Amino acid sequence: MEEILQRIGAFALAGLASGFSSGLFGIGGGIVRIPIFVYLLPLFGVPSPVLMHVAVAVGIFIGVLIGTAVVPFASTEILQAIFAAFMVIVGIYEGFFKDRVVIAKAAPRGRVKLAVAAAIGWLAAMTGTGGGTMTGPVLQAFSVRLETAIAIASATGLVTGTVATVGAIISGWHVRDLPAYSLGYVDLAIFIAMMPTILIAAPIGVRAGHSLSELWLRRVYTILLFVIAADLVRKLVS
Repeated sequence: MEEILQRIGAFALAGLASGFSSGLFGIGGGIVRIPIFVYLLPLFGVPSPVLMHVAVAVGIFIGVLIGTAVVPFASTEILQAIFAAFMVIVGIYEGFFKDRVVIAKAAPRGRVKLAVAAAIGWLAAMTGTGGGTMTGPVLQAFSVRLETAIAIASATGLVTGTVATVGAIISGWHVRDLPAYSLGYVDLAIFIAMMPTILIAAPIGVRAGHSLSELWLRRVYTILLFVIAADLVRKLVS
């Protein structure tokens, strides 16, 4: 009982931090929460072979299905490397190329549209960051209006999050050494602890972000991504 209370307390604080950061920088929560999970879960006895599998469960349709099917067969080290590479790419984009990348003057259609959507869904499932994190910038690169891109990104995040979570429950159902109070790879204690504090902290982060310079926020966010990615790589090679 004491251990579960400690876990709830720790991840409630993590929810405050990730919710505030998500609101402050205007980003998907998964890109903040996954690194927190990587550091906290081992403290509560989650073994390395299933560490990243539990971390990415709490983060288009075809791509998510493929990614969800692949995740159980990937090692923690592979998933951690994919996530670190993703952080570097997002950091480079945010720091140096945001609003400058133009792939086409019209939204993708036909096979290109299907391929782009599948790639977003696959990466969302593999990193646990939610498809909305990537959908917005990709659509803007295809000259889609910002308001439309945000709306589509929100819907995408709902789809990828729902499918990936259901897939994580099914694929991890018979896996051993998972945390107590888990449904497959989904840790219910973490979910219950973090959701209220995320909802509390995110609006505070949004208000704080409005009072700060967008350029300053982008620079801090870029540095944060590079630091987290470098530390994940250090863990892999040590």
